[in-house]
Amino acid sequence: MLLSLFVTFLGALVTLFVMRPIAQKIGLVDKPNYRKRHQGAIPLIGGISLFMGNLCFYLLEWDQMRLPGLYLFSIFVLLMIGILDDRFDISPFLRAGIQAFLAILMIDMGNIYLDHLGQILGPFQLTLGSIGLMITVFATIAVINAFNMIDGIDGLLGGLSSVAFIAIGILLVMDNQMDLAYWSFALIIAILPYFMMNLGIPLGPKFKVFMGDAGSTLIGFTIIWILLLSTQGKGHPMNPITALWIIAIPVVDMIAIIYRRVRKGKSPFRPDRLHVHHLMMRAGLTSRQAFLLITFMAALCAGFGILGEVFYINEWIMFIAFILLFFVYSFSIARAWRITRWVRRMKRRAKRLKQA
Repeated sequence: MLLSLFVTFLGALVTLFVMRPIAQKIGLVDKPNYRKRHQGAIPLIGGISLFMGNLCFYLLEWDQMRLPGLYLFSIFVLLMIGILDDRFDISPFLRAGIQAFLAILMIDMGNIYLDHLGQILGPFQLTLGSIGLMITVFATIAVINAFNMIDGIDGLLGGLSSVAFIAIGILLVMDNQMDLAYWSFALIIAILPYFMMNLGIPLGPKFKVFMGDAGSTLIGFTIIWILLLSTQGKGHPMNPITALWIIAIPVVDMIAIIYRRVRKGKSPFRPDRLHVHHLMMRAGLTSRQAFLLITFMAALCAGFGILGEVFYINEWIMFIAFILLFFVYSFSIARAWRITRWVRRMKRRAKRLKQA
């Protein structure tokens, strides 16, 4: 297993150095614009690195993996579509259609789908029946795009996905499902080279890379794949509501932003600067501070989900708590300008007191 993890890290790391000149030559780079304030053209190769690291682990642990052929085919398709989107900016409807197709393959060929939502409405299991197939497709598209949309500042996608994989891995270890647990931890190892270079560690901004749509969609699909395997069927290691807490920040942010866009008569696919990280930076936090704070919030949410499993907290209580989290988040986003003004006023006051 240690050899597999080492090869996973090495494969992901080497891919970043090999792909850098290729990406610059073919134009697979992210250029600054009115929404993107970085300096220079940054290679969009984090997704390719993650794919190669993940592939190394799969090839070495093939016999231990569940439905390896189906999963690798799915993420390869997502990788190719993501690369095309990063390079040529393809239609969001085409991307959603392909994501729906892969979700249908996952259901039909892998028998992986939402059969129930647990006891979120009371002391009985809410079974979905055939409607669960449709919900699975929508949930797959939603989670993929939640991680795509949250990828807006350095370190954030790496931090949030690592929090999710750590939380999933902990719950899987507690349930003694070591094959999925090792894979969850291996995914963190595969993300680590990108994460370090994205933050300029240790080589500085000269070797900076971005994940791109290819990587964010791969992460989202992998997370929903593992969560479905972990929450459905007999003897599942976590409840469906726990899965929501593990990915709470990306999901809540996506729902709140889409609702806000639709309410204003805008396309839900039209990018803007209303995500939580944008608002934090507008309030005066640096990019690094916003990344750390949001990742910490995600870790608190995931930790709360784990505690719900450890202490057998009623699922309907966890569900109500999640709904409250969503409304608090939405309320804060809707009044972001007031919160921003208050934070700035507090910072100025603290600065004056410090000077006095």
